[in-house]
Amino acid sequence: MNTFISSFIHSRVKSILFITLYLAFGVANVMGQTQQEPERCLSPLPQQVAWGSGNVAADSNNVRQGVRGDKAVRAWSRRIPQQAEGYYLSISQKGIVIAGADSAGLFYGQQTLAQLRRDDGTLPCVEITDWPAMPERGVIEGYYGNPYTHEARLRLFDFMGRNKLNVFIYGPKDDPYHRSQWRVPYPKDEARRLSELVQAARRSHVKFVWAIHPGGDIRWELSDSVAIVRKCEAMYGLGVRSFCVFFDDIGGEGARGEKQAGLLNYLHKAFVQKHDDVDALMMCPTQYNRSWSGGDYLTTLGTQMEPSVRVMWTGATVVDMIDREDMEWINAQLRRKAYIWLNYPVTDYCIDHLLMGPTWGNALDIGPMVSGFCSNPMEYCEASRLSLFSIADYAWHPETYDAQASWLMATKQIMPEHVEAFRLFCDNNVDLGPTAHGLRRETESQGFVSAKDDGERMQYFKAMSRAATELERDASQPELRDEIQPWVQSMDLTASRGIITLIMQQQLQQGEPEAFVKSYESYDRTTKQQQALRSRDFRGSIKVATPVVATRHIEPWLRSRVAEMIADYKQRYDYRLDVFPVQVVENGTYFIRDTHGRYLTDPAYAQAGVKAVFRVERDTINPQTQEWTIAYDGNTGRYSITNNQARRYLNEVGAFGPNPFNAEWNTYEIQKQTAESDATPAYSIRNAGLGGTAWWVAVEDDEVIQFVREAETMPSVFTWQLQPVK
Repeated sequence: MNTFISSFIHSRVKSILFITLYLAFGVANVMGQTQQEPERCLSPLPQQVAWGSGNVAADSNNVRQGVRGDKAVRAWSRRIPQQAEGYYLSISQKGIVIAGADSAGLFYGQQTLAQLRRDDGTLPCVEITDWPAMPERGVIEGYYGNPYTHEARLRLFDFMGRNKLNVFIYGPKDDPYHRSQWRVPYPKDEARRLSELVQAARRSHVKFVWAIHPGGDIRWELSDSVAIVRKCEAMYGLGVRSFCVFFDDIGGEGARGEKQAGLLNYLHKAFVQKHDDVDALMMCPTQYNRSWSGGDYLTTLGTQMEPSVRVMWTGATVVDMIDREDMEWINAQLRRKAYIWLNYPVTDYCIDHLLMGPTWGNALDIGPMVSGFCSNPMEYCEASRLSLFSIADYAWHPETYDAQASWLMATKQIMPEHVEAFRLFCDNNVDLGPTAHGLRRETESQGFVSAKDDGERMQYFKAMSRAATELERDASQPELRDEIQPWVQSMDLTASRGIITLIMQQQLQQGEPEAFVKSYESYDRTTKQQQALRSRDFRGSIKVATPVVATRHIEPWLRSRVAEMIADYKQRYDYRLDVFPVQVVENGTYFIRDTHGRYLTDPAYAQAGVKAVFRVERDTINPQTQEWTIAYDGNTGRYSITNNQARRYLNEVGAFGPNPFNAEWNTYEIQKQTAESDATPAYSIRNAGLGGTAWWVAVEDDEVIQFVREAETMPSVFTWQLQPVK
């Protein structure tokens, strides 16, 4: 924190509003050993738990373990679940029993036993019968961006094993030998590392699925089919036993459904059936979500492709949570259970954000309807564990999944020495921001949202700053610290800006223009420092992020509050106005006229959905139909345009919007096109934000605004006169 801010913060602050944060989420402490629901110490939550009374020593020598049929656990064979990967665990005064339905079940029983061990070296008496609701649960490294490092994947497999995730699909878009150079064998060193990954995954009972992405330039010829088999055989030699073919994000010839089905059928016969230890194939279709589906593509896959091939699906849209209707619809198209590719918490389309909030929105009743459930994570492997912890919890036992309780457990598991600071950090990294995919998360910065006044807001900002300092100094989780550090720094700077904003508010109320200007200069420097932050800004980086935090509630509040104060200041004082941003157009009421002198007019102010039109003459009966309020929006840095007759805003197609005003959609860029000295300056107006980037155009023969998306120059039809209404 800079020295200006430090001077305003007392050395001792009693409240940091963590209590407010928890109350806002409506949760109770579920972490302690004296909790009312002991099973909350377990994740994933088991299917059946019977808690006994008393404890036993964790280092007991009386431990019987094995899989079904082993002599050591034969006496408990009827207790072992029939489901694959199931297990029976008993802890009593008589000893400990772990009996698995198979080797994976035994391994998972051991993981549950490890979770039950208390800090005092004891175990609670309990009887657990457990199995997964979904047969395959895991991670798909399928994002665009810097692939995970070898070491990160090794750590990830350990994490997956502990949390009962059993599938890792290797498909980083920017691995050339996966996609752009799919015909080319892996170089020797990379092949060796892949073989190490396969073996490491197997030790954690994680199935390593290698994916190939040939659709971008595939030729539907036998030679390319043979090339894919040859590549799969090479991967088989490295230990891979599970394979997937991607056809996502392509067009043209590669997207033909009947050809894709034919290729998968060929691979099934020429490769899978030649090996008795290769799993059924998987594929990602070109139409991998409902909004992109059309024609007979999906039904072609469903009817013409080998029935054992699993087909991946992202839901109703590219980025979506999965509901029962999604599954009913796609399973009918494919004539098989879809394999879920969940595009969350991936951020390759919103790279400036981290997604660290609770993982919620997937239906709790779709377990029997899926053949697998995998999460596409962020480029930040360690940070992704927060959501993956909950994905594991959900996919194992969705009926009892509690997103908030799972998030609380995950934060403590991942950052146990700084859990409260970490939770506050995560709470300010929840929303995705406005994107083409539309998924949003409102529950961000809950302690700030619930603050009743500026005093509580000040305490929240101070708590953010202290949490940032604590996390920056953390040495317990170096890999995680390095990943999130740019966002931690961004949170600290956001807190600084918040504190300055509240100080500015006091200075303005107390009539201190000199102090207000000095504070604003500090705010501006801090904002620029925050905007200069970068993540993954190294030589050869595929994507570089500008870390942003608290963008759903705090950032809009900051921008709007500062803009309002500057406008208020300008009304009161003329001291040092040069330090403030210069608005192209000052807030006020204007006539909007084209170069032909026509007035932009609301033609039917009592009728919804109509477009604004041009009129040559002034309306002397209802003059406000031609008067427009143009106002600077401090949050977006753009302008709203509202007709004064019925106070209706103009939207991105030149009509009066029927929906509530939304600054992300309904604000515009205004640029001055003439010199300052011109008596009648000309301006260009352009859509912005989610409304697109089209320029407003006035054509003499048209009575409504036209739109042009591309323009190298600014001809007269692009310019407008904004004439103040006197």
